[in-house]
Amino acid sequence: MGLLILTLVVQPVWWIALIREWRTADRRIVRERRAFESAVYTDKFEVRHFILLSLLFGLGLSVVSLLAGLTVPVGWYLCYSAGALIAVVIIPVAGLPMTIFIGSVVLYVWVKQMGWASKLTRPVTQRFGLTNESVNMANLVILLAALLIVLGFWLHRTGGRFASPRIFAQQRGKLIAGYPFNELLVIPTLVLVPGNWLTSHLAFWPVLSVGGMSFTPLFLPLLIGLKMTVFKQNPRTALTRLATMILRLGIVVLIAGIVSLFFKMAVLPILGLAYVCYLGCLIHARLKDHHQSFWFSKVDHGVRVLGIKPETPAAKMDVQVGDIMVQCNGQSIYSEKSFYEALMLDPTYCHLKIRTPKGDLKVTETAIFDGAPHEIGIVVFKD
Repeated sequence: MGLLILTLVVQPVWWIALIREWRTADRRIVRERRAFESAVYTDKFEVRHFILLSLLFGLGLSVVSLLAGLTVPVGWYLCYSAGALIAVVIIPVAGLPMTIFIGSVVLYVWVKQMGWASKLTRPVTQRFGLTNESVNMANLVILLAALLIVLGFWLHRTGGRFASPRIFAQQRGKLIAGYPFNELLVIPTLVLVPGNWLTSHLAFWPVLSVGGMSFTPLFLPLLIGLKMTVFKQNPRTALTRLATMILRLGIVVLIAGIVSLFFKMAVLPILGLAYVCYLGCLIHARLKDHHQSFWFSKVDHGVRVLGIKPETPAAKMDVQVGDIMVQCNGQSIYSEKSFYEALMLDPTYCHLKIRTPKGDLKVTETAIFDGAPHEIGIVVFKD
């Protein structure tokens, strides 16, 4: 069991992806400091999510995989692992995990039909005692369903919770804010692969035998991620809606995968249809955002709220991304400068009158740090 854990720790895909997420977080912090003079989120939440959620989801998927006896072909295991490694090294992989999964299946099936699968995998199978025994391809449909369900659950939990604004200039020079979501997880999942080399060479390595066939559990670095920018909706609302669609798709694909266990010819059509539906979910989410009339833009009467820094007085107030502050401490405000000047009228307290994106008015207030109005924690357009 100790060596099994060691194979988890030394996975190159996981470590390279961790480095990429670290760099993604660094770039975000630099961008925020350049746009707003200080970072909205100073912690590297992308890295925290990657480490904690990758391992948590990996544990859950591994338990389900072993209980279900999820077995994958050696050729596909090698194809997917190689594709995942190449992807995290050379391309922006956050938006492509499902494409990599489906692409690896298509490539494996094509190579197998051409009769090259055994030749290409023979050096690996002979050296490591793995076999090219036939495996029900419906297992890959079930695995895809599990990925979709985890993706939906992950988006529902984290999507839009860390709304980091990015400033864009429209064609006429008008400034607007968008909210990028750009995160990736590598989920180390135990799957069964035909063969028993590890058991024959390492007696303590676990192995399962069913119907005269031996299966070795190996970690598969499953990728999930999303790269998307929300321009016209509350990012939390938009990503939660997308998460719900993906969760429903995952459940439908799971049911189809169970059915395909008995109808092997349906595997590839189901995989293809699932991928098209997944793309449809993404397109629908983008079109939904595109067709909104609202923009996170500057306004003439008031100051637009672009973000709320955590652990600041603003985090305790009833202020949301997209709100417009029209009054502060009884004074009408129209710019960043006028906002902070109004705060100085009462340097220990903040009383705000706010208009929501729907046009409703509300009032909120809180104590602030004495003599430090710039630390209230509300992110706005710079003057």
